[in-house]
Amino acid sequence: MDRIAPEKRNTCALVVDDEALMRELLTAALEGVGVACVKATAGGASALAILDATDPAEPAVDLVVCDLSMPDMDGVEFLRHLADRRLDVAVVLVSGRDPRILRSAESLGRAHGLRILGSLEKPVTRRALRELLEAPSSGAGPARAPRPAGAPLEPAELRAALANGELSAHFQPKVDVRTRAVVGVEALARWFHPVRRFVPPDQFIALAEEHGLVDQVTEVILGKALRAGATWSATGTELSVAVNISMDSVARLDLPDVVASAARSTGFALGNVMLEVTESRLVRDLTTALDVLTRLRLKGVGLSIDDFGTGYSSLEQLERMPFVELKIDRAFVNGATKDASKRAILESALSLAQKLDLTTVAEGVETEEDWRLLGELGCDLAQGYWIGKPMAAEAVQGWIDAWRSIETARP
Repeated sequence: MDRIAPEKRNTCALVVDDEALMRELLTAALEGVGVACVKATAGGASALAILDATDPAEPAVDLVVCDLSMPDMDGVEFLRHLADRRLDVAVVLVSGRDPRILRSAESLGRAHGLRILGSLEKPVTRRALRELLEAPSSGAGPARAPRPAGAPLEPAELRAALANGELSAHFQPKVDVRTRAVVGVEALARWFHPVRRFVPPDQFIALAEEHGLVDQVTEVILGKALRAGATWSATGTELSVAVNISMDSVARLDLPDVVASAARSTGFALGNVMLEVTESRLVRDLTTALDVLTRLRLKGVGLSIDDFGTGYSSLEQLERMPFVELKIDRAFVNGATKDASKRAILESALSLAQKLDLTTVAEGVETEEDWRLLGELGCDLAQGYWIGKPMAAEAVQGWIDAWRSIETARP
């Protein structure tokens, strides 16, 4: 349950708030937006007891609405305990405190691996609650997806997945904000486990990095992505194809040759390859990174700094490394029209990129308001659920045709 669509009425919510009046108001608001089952309790300890209960006669809670300021166990401590249980629940945070505290709590919840839908300031209105629950999910991003229940992933499972061809690539479109032309796609790694079913990328990529398998994962996704790009090109659709690269792979001195070989073997133009390096990973060996990234650029490969604004890279590193593109993290894009702090960071990032002559890409465009703001601020490219969700390679051309038809019909 990424979000609660209007037609989904079987959700069971748990309201956690120490104020009786607020519990009543939140319960009424949830029932008013169609949530079928609402439970309420006054504190974190009792909420955890409800979540731990396994009565088959009772509906399982899949949404928690939690206040941050509670006397015995505050909302932050509750989030920590909730994360330890690895439950498949979505979370909405509410508070009457400083909005910055709410945003910090959201970030903390996501860092714990919780599925945080968002936060609401008190008093919570039914309209605000409905908008939050029914908003489209932004998909992959810096927020960690919930950890699967059961035994933790083992490296042997990933090795088997590599051997059995279980990894695939899905593609999310990138569109020119000014012309609305589809200019490229980002390849996103997917793993459909025969038993665990869908395994979130952040989990198996972290496993791959920890156990020395990330280069194999990278080569598999790179090959699939470039083969798809070559297929589209053969039918007259030229797209840039972006592939995420771990900083562990950037430490490989032969990476430029691996990428060039993949382009040759698939028949995809090397100049249409974009490698995205996540900012949130520290560069441990700057000399090697400069060597590898500079050689990639000499071969014509584009380099993008991904999730900008969430990591630790210094401006000096940004200036020294040969990036051509800067991707602004979705945390500063979605909702920037209503959040002055987000908008300030978005504007600053765009201004910095423009002064460094970098192409700008905004991730996490989920509403038309997000899209319009990016146009006003001069952003170059955008991607997000409002534009198009990640899709299989076979669906991309049909999506492009549909997008072009809509744009042609636009007055």
